[in-house]
Amino acid sequence: MRVTTDHDDLLPAQLGREAQELLDPHHHRASVHLGDRLVVDPGQVLDNVAMAMERLDLDIGTPVSIEEDVATLEELVAMIDHFDRGAELIAHTLNTAARVMNARYPAELVHHPLPPDCDLRRLFHADVDDRSQDVARAVFNHRLAQDADVRESEVAIDLDGLSSQQRIEVFMAVFFLYGTKIGALQNRTGIR
Repeated sequence: MRVTTDHDDLLPAQLGREAQELLDPHHHRASVHLGDRLVVDPGQVLDNVAMAMERLDLDIGTPVSIEEDVATLEELVAMIDHFDRGAELIAHTLNTAARVMNARYPAELVHHPLPPDCDLRRLFHADVDDRSQDVARAVFNHRLAQDADVRESEVAIDLDGLSSQQRIEVFMAVFFLYGTKIGALQNRTGIR
């Protein structure tokens, strides 16, 4: 299968519903299969991450599925393997988390790090290995401790040596850590 971001050769008159949704700037679709090609819009993947994170903050009880609401596994593989944008994806997720939390919750609570015993495997039965979870917790805590956005190049250093699978796990772990932190902040402050 070929993965591409090139959709200039697609003619709207010949497109099916899914391809038209991909080209629609107001639709959340981030990819479409066209024969043996998977066309992915990396910008839409990033937008979907931010939208899901904002929605989770507004209603912690909202069920959010990474596969259905954020990015499919194929889109994550494309972002990380084919486009080498894993560091960008994770930096975007970290910076979105900080932006959302800093807008609604007291800074001293937002900046407080997640403890080392915050184990996603125990909390959510998440399928994440030790190293991926440790990297996710470290970059999450590092981002929340500072006021400035984290840069892709900083995240790339933390991801160095991780397999593609582990990089996907880091992304998913950061997303789950965000949800855990949002839940804790809402319980602590009473803000809903």
